[in-house]
Amino acid sequence: MKTTILLISLFFIMFTTLYCQNRDWEQITCFDRPVTEIKFSAIQNIYHFGLLFALPGDGGGLAYYVTPESLATFSPASNLGATSIVSNDLDNVIYCGIGDGSYSDGLYEFDPISQEFNLISWEPYPNFVENLTSGYYFGCGNLEIPGCLLHSIDGEDWAEIDYFSEMIVTDVAENADGAIFITAGNSIYLEHNGNYTFIETPSLITDIYVRNYPNDNEVFIASGGGNENDGIFQVEYSNNEITGLIQICEIFQVNQIYEYNNYLVAGCSDFNSNLYLVEPEENGNMIMIGSEIEINAAYCFDFYPIYTENFMVGTDLGIFLATNLSNTDQTVSNNEINDLKNHPNPFDLSSNTTNDKTGVSNLYTVFSFTLPNTNPSDARIVIYNLKGQKVKTLPITLDRQNKEDHKYSLNWYGKNEKGKFVTTGIYFYNLLVDEISIDVNKCIVIK
Repeated sequence: MKTTILLISLFFIMFTTLYCQNRDWEQITCFDRPVTEIKFSAIQNIYHFGLLFALPGDGGGLAYYVTPESLATFSPASNLGATSIVSNDLDNVIYCGIGDGSYSDGLYEFDPISQEFNLISWEPYPNFVENLTSGYYFGCGNLEIPGCLLHSIDGEDWAEIDYFSEMIVTDVAENADGAIFITAGNSIYLEHNGNYTFIETPSLITDIYVRNYPNDNEVFIASGGGNENDGIFQVEYSNNEITGLIQICEIFQVNQIYEYNNYLVAGCSDFNSNLYLVEPEENGNMIMIGSEIEINAAYCFDFYPIYTENFMVGTDLGIFLATNLSNTDQTVSNNEINDLKNHPNPFDLSSNTTNDKTGVSNLYTVFSFTLPNTNPSDARIVIYNLKGQKVKTLPITLDRQNKEDHKYSLNWYGKNEKGKFVTTGIYFYNLLVDEISIDVNKCIVIK
């Protein structure tokens, strides 16, 4: 099934100069239904930074921009929506959790070239499909029908992890040190060499969020099953074991966590309290931020790479972009940039090889760009991960690199500010000149 929907405003946000004047929220899609997940891909011919959307319910499915001006929705059948999606960029396919209680529920593979779905495994009530450094994961189940956890190293062969058989598996996350956290029912588990330690919360756990660099792999969970014990907790762990929980705050029906400007962002399925900024500490202060957009529920978050310090939120009314919650005006323009790119892309940190075409080592990538008709006093490239967290800042020494043709280049060796190698995944790099974001592009790191 394919349905084409015209884009209302995202095209203008991405390709024109936008000046934020005391505006906290901008609706950036014309979805007339909930959006339960937002993900990025590096697959060709998926526009707007490769954004993918999961749309649940009848008429829903996997959605993405097939041209810069139009959005298409794909599903195996008209009554099957999508709850979760993730791309396999190396194989140019997308894995989808499809359905919400039908006999066709399961994990599907979608081919963007043929625009066809292939059923990988029938599983009831899919909750998530995720790509981590340790592989791909799929979890499912609800209170009516317990589910399972599937894992695949490369997306080819999927196998059930027996430990989680007949459980309600709601999320999985991995920190920068390779520790894997899994939520099932009211418990969060930490895996080490096939063994698990766990701790229970008083309510169904709906989300895991890991704050990596520079926050020392802090792990938070949303416990939002719908009772008086709902809230956000920080998971304490050491020596590959979970040791305790710290209650950060009480929030009814909290289902997703993200972060913004050193706060946690909490999304809820309760109309009266749908979005909060929360201090990430015990009994942290809370600020309600969603009253202006009149949504009933917030389902997912992600970073929008044109801006710094922002987030997108998928709601029951489509997607909203928060760009000015700290009252900072920003100007975005790409009229002065030519050929912002990096080579090699992807670049492989696992072996010291040389690309035959470019002569460049795969152990680093070279950012190159042109700045015509400018005389900037400051310029830098800032690299972000998919959570919008700054990974590395690369200053550009304009006095030394400036040439008559105004071309510049600099290297990134795949390390963060602490000198540690980043994990496999998609990263965005933003060229800033005199504090103005000029252009954004993306690169893929593999190991």
